[in-house]
Amino acid sequence: MTIEQKFNQETKVNSLQQLSGILILLVEDEPEIADLLIFILETAGAQVMALSNAEAAFALIESLHPHLLLCNIKLPNHDGNWLIKQIRVHSNPSLRELPAIAITSYTREFSSDKALNAGFDRFLVKLESPEEIVDEIAQLISSAH
Repeated sequence: MTIEQKFNQETKVNSLQQLSGILILLVEDEPEIADLLIFILETAGAQVMALSNAEAAFALIESLHPHLLLCNIKLPNHDGNWLIKQIRVHSNPSLRELPAIAITSYTREFSSDKALNAGFDRFLVKLESPEEIVDEIAQLISSAH
């Protein structure tokens, strides 16, 4: 059974339609995980721009103006903590305030404290629950407005 099939079996798609009109910048270097996160987010109604490294995300963020950053902590070259630190000191005030969620599957290597201290608003374990990912994004977006 594929992850998408499991997701469809366990999740009522209509219950996830809470991200309509939200543009999410996803930074994830593992293609299979990126595909699954895109599937989850788009099923919930979001638009997703996916990139595989922090440098490309930082180069694009000013012109893209996403509503939220969903970023893997462990990335090649510069990690997710580097990216959020760059965003939090950006000259554009609206970008400095960008809601951001760190995600990782390496819970022993990366602590939530380090990610939150770097500037992320939330910290999630990848793929623990599609509903949790969507709920956290929806809550963070609503509290930012």
